[in-house]
Amino acid sequence: MAFYADSQFPVREDLDTVHAAQVASLGAPGTWGTGAQHIAVAKATRKACIEAGLLEAPDEVAENETEAALPRAVRDVIDKLAVSPATYAQADYEAALAGGLSDGEYVEVVGLVARMCDLDIFARGIGVPLRPLPEAAKPGRPTRQRPKTAVVEQAWVPTVPNPPAGGEDAKALDKGQQRPYIIRSLSLAPEEFHLHREIEGVQYVPIERVFDYAHRQHDGLTRPQCEIVAGRMSARNECFY
Repeated sequence: MAFYADSQFPVREDLDTVHAAQVASLGAPGTWGTGAQHIAVAKATRKACIEAGLLEAPDEVAENETEAALPRAVRDVIDKLAVSPATYAQADYEAALAGGLSDGEYVEVVGLVARMCDLDIFARGIGVPLRPLPEAAKPGRPTRQRPKTAVVEQAWVPTVPNPPAGGEDAKALDKGQQRPYIIRSLSLAPEEFHLHREIEGVQYVPIERVFDYAHRQHDGLTRPQCEIVAGRMSARNECFY
């Protein structure tokens, strides 16, 4: 059955498929966190948005609400980033590090919050209930492998430079392609980087076509129109980037 079979609006098959995979991925370990921790971050993100009035609480609550404990520093990042990202400042990042998070753990949490908000807001936008989260975490441990070439460039967090400076890390992330900062900012958490690349390739444009301004990804919108929509929404959301 399609992931959005209950939608009164048609949902593209590729979008339906990638969103189903993205929700399932929330239960898997990543670079820095376990599957249980990722589910906890997803639940905390959704809860913060519901309590702020940005989302409606689901009619049915899963019976198993047990979740991994999250450090205070993680909850602080989630609570502010999910609800008022426009006010998020470098001081908040520095507070997260002072609270015990590594820069890699911070990047992974930011990526999880962003994907969770994306999925929930899409469901709200097409008028379907929020999709159930994974009931159980997948087995496995986080890789905890930090890219060796990551350095501070023009972001708060270290990033893997584009080739040639990024070396083998850049090749492993994206086959050595040029990557804009908006996606490169996640390079301290390679598993999260690839998941964002996957969802953005369907919702926006594939990363390898970002600089191909003649590329048309959506049947109803030209590339310039797509950029106007993206820019307008970014402005309304006071996007720092």
